[in-house]
Formats: sequence, C-alpha cells, structure tokens
Amino acid sequence: MIKRIWQAAGLCGCLILAGCETLSYYQQGLGGQMALWKARQPIARVLENPQLSPMQKDKLQDVQRIRAFAETELSMPVRHQYDTYADVGRRYVAWAVMAAPPYSLQPKQWCYPLVGCLDYHGFFAEIKAHRYAQALSQQGMDIYVAPVQAYSTLGWFHDSVLSGFLTLSEPDLAQLIFHELAHQRLFFKGDTAFNESFATAVSEEGLHRYAAAYHLDLSAWQHQQAAQAEVMHLLMKTRTKLQLFYAKGGQVSAMAEGKAKILSELKHDFAQMRAQHPGVAVYQSFVDGANNASLASVADYHDLVPTFMSLLQRDHGDMQRFFADCASLRSLHPAARRQALLVLVQSKST
Repeated sequence: MIKRIWQAAGLCGCLILAGCETLSYYQQGLGGQMALWKARQPIARVLENPQLSPMQKDKLQDVQRIRAFAETELSMPVRHQYDTYADVGRRYVAWAVMAAPPYSLQPKQWCYPLVGCLDYHGFFAEIKAHRYAQALSQQGMDIYVAPVQAYSTLGWFHDSVLSGFLTLSEPDLAQLIFHELAHQRLFFKGDTAFNESFATAVSEEGLHRYAAAYHLDLSAWQHQQAAQAEVMHLLMKTRTKLQLFYAKGGQVSAMAEGKAKILSELKHDFAQMRAQHPGVAVYQSFVDGANNASLASVADYHDLVPTFMSLLQRDHGDMQRFFADCASLRSLHPAARRQALLVLVQSKST
C-alpha cells in the first residue's frame, strides 16, 4: 500500500523487535537490528563526509531541525533518537505482514512479550515476509504485505535515520519522525488502532506547526492529502459494506460471491474517481489488491484520528495536556479505552 494512505507502508511504527514465535523469527529480527547498529554513524560525523551529496546533506540537516522542533515545541522524548544515520542499501527497512479471515475484517493478531498483541508481523527480509504471508494465504486467510520505511523500538534502543528517509520530501520526513517519536511518548500494549491513530494525529499536528514555524510550502502535501482523503472515504465505505455483509452470514458460496461483488464495486468507483482526479492514481495498486487484511489496516491508522484532533482542540492545542489526557486511559482495555476517549472529548466540550 502506498505510504500516503497509512503510515505503516512508509511512515508507520512497525515494531518488529517486539518478540518472536520461533527461534528463526527471533534470529532474523535480532540479525536485522544488529545490522542496523553496525551500519549507524553519528549524523554530525556523516555531515563531515566530503562525498555526501548536497541532497543527502540537506535531508540530514532537515532531520536535525525536525528533532529539535519535536523536543522544544511538541514535548517529544527526543533524547538520542534519530541522531545517527544508517545506510541500509534499500528503500525499505522491513516488511509487515497482515492477515484476516476470508469473511471478517477482524485482523489476525500476533502477541509479543513487551508490547502485547499487534495486528502485524514484521520481517527484515522481504522474501521471508512473502513466504510467511503465502503460508497464511494457503490457510485461507486474506493477506497483505506492506513495505516499511521506519519502525520504533519504543525507546528500548536508539533509533537511527535510515537511508530510505532521504527519499522523502521535508513534510513527509517531518511526519515520519513525529509519528515514530509519538510512539515513544505514548504506547498501550495490545491496542494497535489507538496507538497508530494517536501517532498519526500527532504527526499531522506536528507537521502543521513545523511548517508554520519554518514557512514550509505545504501546497504539494495538501494536494496529496486531498487525494488521500477521497480514497480513504471510498475505502472506509467499502469496509462498512463488507462489515454489514459479513454480519449477515450465509453459505460460503454466497459469501464469496457477495464479497467479490463489493470489491468489484470498489474498483469501479475508484476508476470513476481516477477519471475525474488523476492524482489518486498512486493508490491504484492498493485498490486492485484490496481485501479484508488491507482494509482492516487502513482503519487501524485512521479511525480515531478525528477524535484525537478534537481532543487536542479542546485542550487548546496544549500538547502536554493532550498527552496527559491520553495517558489517563492507560489502565483500560482497548474497547473501553476507545469509549472513554469519546467520553473525554465530549466532557471537554461542555
């Protein structure tokens, strides 16, 4: 999926060091992380390299400015995060596997010791991710494999700026760093939807403030956001149609036929949208491969964003108060936490 629809495909915090199911999974995770550690260098030292291209130098200096802004203006726990650089030799550092039953939008979860249960399973090697996904597909699951440009270790380690970051525009780079730092500011075990929507909201608010402070031109980014909003509306409408259809139940043959019809309608509606708005063409591959797993992932990263933005508005833009309000929900289970978040927003509007 294109990263502009949801942050995991380029901006998400894919926590692939969260734990392991098997020794081989543990080994690939540890090996991948150790390779990053071995490759990293302090950004200050990298900037002294005379062979550094002007573009690379500008991007790394942008990172330094973004980090400073996150700490002083957004109350982020920057510390030693993103003060080193690692060239991983490829655009994506990892690949996240997501899965869902053939007639349900409830994503499969993988449970880990440190972060609870998550809706994705990550791999440093693309081929291993696809092999794992293929095995799930053979079990009858809908699967989706998303490339990942960044992930957060939640402060357990010092995360590095990766070479893939340098392909991003300054707005996207700022969003990425703000998103990952948001995970370190607040993370609830086993609640993917809350965590990712929270980080998405923080990254969007952070970008607007950063752009205002440094007179950044967001016209291209805003055009991308407008295209994303249109596609998101269509995807969420499709997701709702599938939910209602699955809830009715029925014979497997009828379920398969109904599902195919709804996904065909998605492709038809997207084709009409693309004819009127060519800018949405970047989402064509995602729409073509849309299934329960990919549509469930979209909801994880966007469902609660409007609620978080409403809470921040009612906190008068005070990031410290906003973070404290969100942290007050820590003791609740995911379903109760979502309801409490809505109640919290409503209580502040009276």
